[in-house]
Amino acid sequence: MSSSALLAAFLAFFLGIQSSAQSNATNGQQSGSESCCSAQIAKPPLPASASELVRQVIENELKQTPSDEKYFYVVRRLTPSGEQTKEYVETDEGAIGRLIAINDQPLTAQQQEKEDARLQKQAADPEFPKKLRKEQKEEEEHINKIVKAMPDAFIFEYDGREDSAQYGQLVRIRFKPNPNFNPPNRETQVYHGMEGTMLMDNAEKRLVKIVAKLTQEVNFGWGIFGHLDKGGEFEVEQSKIGPHRQGVCMLKMRLTGRVLLFKKLNIDEKEITGSFRPAPPHLSLAEAVEVLKQQNTQLAVQQSGDSKAPAK
Repeated sequence: MSSSALLAAFLAFFLGIQSSAQSNATNGQQSGSESCCSAQIAKPPLPASASELVRQVIENELKQTPSDEKYFYVVRRLTPSGEQTKEYVETDEGAIGRLIAINDQPLTAQQQEKEDARLQKQAADPEFPKKLRKEQKEEEEHINKIVKAMPDAFIFEYDGREDSAQYGQLVRIRFKPNPNFNPPNRETQVYHGMEGTMLMDNAEKRLVKIVAKLTQEVNFGWGIFGHLDKGGEFEVEQSKIGPHRQGVCMLKMRLTGRVLLFKKLNIDEKEITGSFRPAPPHLSLAEAVEVLKQQNTQLAVQQSGDSKAPAK
């Protein structure tokens, strides 16, 4: 099992919400790299039990369907070894991204040429769109497995409320493993060692944030496929992109373990996603590559102009 497969049990239900959520953005609406939309405060009555609210929210998330709305967005990935920034554009085949900065510095001419060559190779490959669609389908199937198991995998209890500038008042729920839960697949085995809190929007029945920690070592396939060490932490937060679409805006992970008994796993990273803005609908991959190159050219010209501007 690869390290990404080990992490999928943690992240799939959040990463998938972004791709499966129905979008209906208003013209010109966007959010900043670490900001959200305007608050919409509503206080419908809470279900009698936290478990029932979780079940309602998960059912609603699974009902979300994709639409033709597409977006540009920027992802900043921070690790102990440095920082990378990529710009993505969504297409009907999936999202395609271009590296635009390393450690907050624009790419050199050589790095830009290398990135352009990589994208051109993908766009010219007739098999690449099929590969993206296949990956998207497999991801959605994996997401469904993870999401459907959540209401049964944990014991939930209400833990107060938190104010949100974007959502108004959110419901905080504490969760811990359900000792009677029998994982139906390898992906959900991780639930046996996870506890934490989640924030939910009761008005729209949406999952907004999860903060979780591994309270015990988690083995995959009796440890043959690997394990995650006790003490691992992760945090995932979503924001509204449009009135009916959410996307992951922050992901933070600190995880250690082993893959296939021999290979060490040590992940310490944070991803911040933002600068969402509408993209042209029905872009082909070749068109998306050209759009990303054009965006990068405009950015380079702007940065060049800024560097030549006289100091005030």
